[in-house]
Amino acid sequence: MVRHGQEDMHPLLKQRLHVPRTVFAPGSRVVMNIIPMLLNIFVPWGVFTFCHGLTSFWTMYHESHLVWSLLTLVFAVWLALLVMAIFARRGIAEPTWFTYITWAYGAAAFAGCLCGIGNYVEYTRPYYAIQDLKVAHQVDAGRELGQDLMDAGILYFAHNNHLDISRSWHFKHRTLYCVAPVITNGTSPLTHSYDFWAVGEGCCSTASADFRCGPDWSSATTRSGLRVLDDQVLANYRLAVKQAETLYGIVATHPIFFTWSEDPLTEVNNWNAQAYHNYIFMVVFTFVVSLFFVMVATCNYAWMGRAASAYAVDFYSDPDWKTANMARPVASATRSYSAASV
Repeated sequence: MVRHGQEDMHPLLKQRLHVPRTVFAPGSRVVMNIIPMLLNIFVPWGVFTFCHGLTSFWTMYHESHLVWSLLTLVFAVWLALLVMAIFARRGIAEPTWFTYITWAYGAAAFAGCLCGIGNYVEYTRPYYAIQDLKVAHQVDAGRELGQDLMDAGILYFAHNNHLDISRSWHFKHRTLYCVAPVITNGTSPLTHSYDFWAVGEGCCSTASADFRCGPDWSSATTRSGLRVLDDQVLANYRLAVKQAETLYGIVATHPIFFTWSEDPLTEVNNWNAQAYHNYIFMVVFTFVVSLFFVMVATCNYAWMGRAASAYAVDFYSDPDWKTANMARPVASATRSYSAASV
């Protein structure tokens, strides 16, 4: 058999035969390390859990500056990983777990912040805002002034207080904003000011006095309200009240807006419970997603290691290949060299 020595080998062939035995080198069956695989599952998941929890609950409401400082640190770490991954790829062109964790870390941080802020705006912030206000009992709409209850979050009205549908009205700006005053015993308030208004969106007619807002609007036993604190919608409700003042010849000096509810305290507690349910669901879902993508990446990397043999000499057929007086090795020579190298 003909054996080619190191001095008789073409430089490119010598390079092919000395490819580093990594999982990404063709023909290299290298066992993958379980430690980076576990890190790539739990690190992105932990980042998502941290960012989601940080932006969802009490800390975001009371210590927002601390939250944004911690998030800045999280994204600073991601930028550092990104720079390190770029420099690492310049030295080694092969894909690595380091590159994977950089992108997984960034995606988890962004997704955690977006989900957490959405959860906070929808449920947590209204919950804590109502908790910061007082609960007013036995409110008589005919005798109380709105300016005396500006710090009330939940209002329980006295007996014989009910909605006055005949003086309800609306204001339309993309959405239909509906309002209806609360009165006592069907009479005008003794204060001469209609200051307590039940509200809702898209639940009234545009042609006449009508109010069907909330699941308890028609209940004869409902006499409580949950304060509306969203400044964006409050401006539209005030315009609806202004139109009702002009239409019915009434006065609303300090209007207070609330949703008409049978049990406002339970409704508020449900906001907090829903925020925690959303958080737990997203944490579990993200763990499953993280596990799935690591499995996909593992399979992808493993199949890279099962490509054609590193000892193949197909490059001799490349038109750009310059043999420089080097003859194409015969099959027996190639096999004998392969056998000798094993």
